[in-house]
Amino acid sequence: MKTLSILDTIIKIPEKIEIHPTTTEYIYTITGPLGSSSINLKKLDKNGIACINFDIQNKQVLIRSLYPKYNGLYKKLIENKFLGVSRGFCVYLEIVGVGYRAALLSSSLQNSTKDTNDTIVLKLGHSHDIHYKVPNGVRVFLQSPSEICIFGVDLNQVTQVAHSIRNTRPPSVYKGKGIRYTNEKIVTKTGKRK
Repeated sequence: MKTLSILDTIIKIPEKIEIHPTTTEYIYTITGPLGSSSINLKKLDKNGIACINFDIQNKQVLIRSLYPKYNGLYKKLIENKFLGVSRGFCVYLEIVGVGYRAALLSSSLQNSTKDTNDTIVLKLGHSHDIHYKVPNGVRVFLQSPSEICIFGVDLNQVTQVAHSIRNTRPPSVYKGKGIRYTNEKIVTKTGKRK
């Protein structure tokens, strides 16, 4: 067994998760019960600070870095990939405002048979409806016309979709109307006083 230095970090690979190397040396595919995700070690460590080894036989990941402050970052990013393919990630948005609502158009209702993605139609007080096409790998559920649940395997993609939907109508600083995260606190300003 290798002797570990102080700067080494070991991550155990969960039982239901399989890791397969691809044809490219630094890209691995992580497969779990909910689907698969890929991890690019060259993108993860652009400066070459750490050495990340996937030991598939012993079901562990070894992170060796010159700077220990980056070990926690790399560990969390890899654990998020494991968590995503086993449990998934969910982000909740709520729509606040009179007449503001969301509707989900399934691709089966539309005439396009090429895409299996859904489209969210947002009515947010503009003169037109906003159609947002949901990318591959992300699913959207409406719990009510004012509550949106975004679910996916990749945490970055889920939060990016949630941020894009929120930016169609961010919360107003005066009344708080718009799209916000469920646990987000909006600090409102006082208006003009007469």
